[in-house]
Amino acid sequence: MSIDWVRAARGALITVVAPSRAARPSRLRARIDDLAERRGVPSWFDRFEPHRLSTRDGTLHVDVVHAVNSVGTFVFMPGTNAYTLLYGEFLVALADQGWTVVAFDPRGHGRSDGARGSYTVDELLDDYRAVVAYARDRFDGPLVVSGSSQGGITAFYYALSDPSVDAVVCHNLADLTDPTSVELTRFGSRGESFRPWIERFARRLPEAPVPMQAYLDLRREPVRGAPHALHVLLEDPLIPWFVRAKTLASLGSTPPPQPVESLSMPALVLQAGDDTIFPTPYIRRLADRIPNARLEVFPGLPHYMIVDHVDVVVTTIVRWLQSHTDVVAR
Repeated sequence: MSIDWVRAARGALITVVAPSRAARPSRLRARIDDLAERRGVPSWFDRFEPHRLSTRDGTLHVDVVHAVNSVGTFVFMPGTNAYTLLYGEFLVALADQGWTVVAFDPRGHGRSDGARGSYTVDELLDDYRAVVAYARDRFDGPLVVSGSSQGGITAFYYALSDPSVDAVVCHNLADLTDPTSVELTRFGSRGESFRPWIERFARRLPEAPVPMQAYLDLRREPVRGAPHALHVLLEDPLIPWFVRAKTLASLGSTPPPQPVESLSMPALVLQAGDDTIFPTPYIRRLADRIPNARLEVFPGLPHYMIVDHVDVVVTTIVRWLQSHTDVVAR
């Protein structure tokens, strides 16, 4: 199946010039209904309760998925340039297991304010902090922070900055100042030599677009209902195909708020065995540095397992949370 480059270019233009057009409810519903049909599941669009959260830097889009007899709140952030509705099957399944979900599009993503693909790790942490405050104000019970891919890194960093959180569940994570974090790019260990050049470029042209495919080989990652992740990136007009130079520099240099070894809360790290973006040996080394971490590796699954293999991932998360009665009982 070949990519329709004319359609992809049109979608990219809409994303850059008029993201509000791409986010129109009718367009979004059609997109999500199509995704659900490809996956052979009911559409989850109507399960998402949309909200707008004002912050000092703009407005964030927040989605709530309600649970019956909720045992706690699960705050979730999507991956690079993605938006919450793409994870709908996963988030609805969590809600059906008793966890009220508060998911959000960080700045520059999806239906939130901000230039597309323009953010730093510190700005993502500010957004996460605002959403956690919103969740705590609105819902009672224990609070779990979570995210996928870049969202997993941000949730991990947030947990290091807020010891009052009850638990953290990360689909992927990283210490961005660890020299071996260059393994998270398509260049592997050779990527270390690019860091100084990226930082200089970002200082000169911070908002210059850098295609995601330039540092991630998205053709190697399969996605259910599509040839590969790059196809999804170019097909969806709400997903920017680039990040800014300042964003890439931040992802290569921002230190954790506290040493990784200082994380005090229970942590669950989810890792796909065949992930080509986050190598399993890297994740295993990092998880070994976290005192209360449990690493769950899913052999044979790809990076996007959280949206394509929902049942096994949700079952693992819920069982782990149930095993921590000190978390659920608070």
